[in-house]
Amino acid sequence: MNDRYPFSGVLWLVYISLVLLALVTKPSHNRKLFFLPIPPLTAYVLLLTTTGDFNTDYILGLFWLLLFWFASDYIVVTDVQRTLRQVPPTRTRTVVTKNKNDKDKEPIENESVWRRTRWALALLFSPRGVSWAHEPTTALPAHPPASTSRLAFISRRLLTAFLLFIVHDAANLHVRWNPMFRADGPGWTADGWGWRALVVIGWAVSSYTIMFLIATIISVVGVACGLSYPEEWPLFFGSPGDAYTIRQLWGRAWHQLMRRFVTTHGKFLAHRVLSLRPGTNASSYVQLFTAFALSASVHHGAEVMALRSYGGSAFTFFMLQPCAIILEDFVLYVARSAGLKDRFAVRLVGYAWVWAWFTLTLPVWQGPLGQAGHTEEGLPVSVLMGVWRGEWVLSP
Repeated sequence: MNDRYPFSGVLWLVYISLVLLALVTKPSHNRKLFFLPIPPLTAYVLLLTTTGDFNTDYILGLFWLLLFWFASDYIVVTDVQRTLRQVPPTRTRTVVTKNKNDKDKEPIENESVWRRTRWALALLFSPRGVSWAHEPTTALPAHPPASTSRLAFISRRLLTAFLLFIVHDAANLHVRWNPMFRADGPGWTADGWGWRALVVIGWAVSSYTIMFLIATIISVVGVACGLSYPEEWPLFFGSPGDAYTIRQLWGRAWHQLMRRFVTTHGKFLAHRVLSLRPGTNASSYVQLFTAFALSASVHHGAEVMALRSYGGSAFTFFMLQPCAIILEDFVLYVARSAGLKDRFAVRLVGYAWVWAWFTLTLPVWQGPLGQAGHTEEGLPVSVLMGVWRGEWVLSP
């Protein structure tokens, strides 16, 4: 797997074109044929191409496989044009005419090719389902009020972005200072549980803030350019305060970019393949394991592309998560049956449990990536070091 071809942007063009054509094509059994070239194309990209940079390969693999599972959902599992429906932003619903409202209720399959293309692009650019009828409203943060002006939204999000940058700056300095993050360092598990816990929280803060920062900047650009309304941009992450159980962390506090396709594939397997009755524990836990298996496949595929081997541990890490959730469900069931109430002290125990769990399991996944150089790179600039020592640009 070491001899690879240079990755070409043409591959992205072919890939996205296949998915887009499948979404634009009117419903028919033949529409699923668009998916046939996607698995071999994916295998070629992951196993036989490289950008020449470890982290770029890793990120490319992540995004490629995210789109792969969305394609599987939208082309194979779901009859999208007859099932999925856009929901106009609140402020636009009060100004459209009755005729326009009637037209919006028409199935998208009856619209023009141009209208279906715009619809397909909107679907692809809304992985969380925001402004769609299938949006998981209970799992996402609240939308900004429809009365929010563009200027107010942009001002608040820029302040949020600045605060996120400062926190990420501090976390990034810790990553650069701590030798456990370096490829030639001792690794995540060499210096005892105290340092291991510190490395885990450092990685979590760094990853959380950089993803949150990027998503916040994208929301500012989208609203500033008039491409969207403020109410179409709920925050990228839920509240960290919700992360007092493993289930809550993954289902509420963390980003929900994969929620759509892990849900549809989980229900497909549980209900249509295994014929399990909806609402049963068997159905719920099949869906739970399916969700983490798909997430594992996304991250493991990125490892394969970046590491150029199958030696990554993403599958181990992600498949441990549903096991912890099942244990957690049992403990909570027993505790609630015994009369335990959801109090602040109980949540403190929950936060400690979550931290301890990830201190135990996260190094299984991130340790090998760190030794391959995944955590050596970071933002090359620092406001904190600039103010303190005048070192605005960090040395490698």
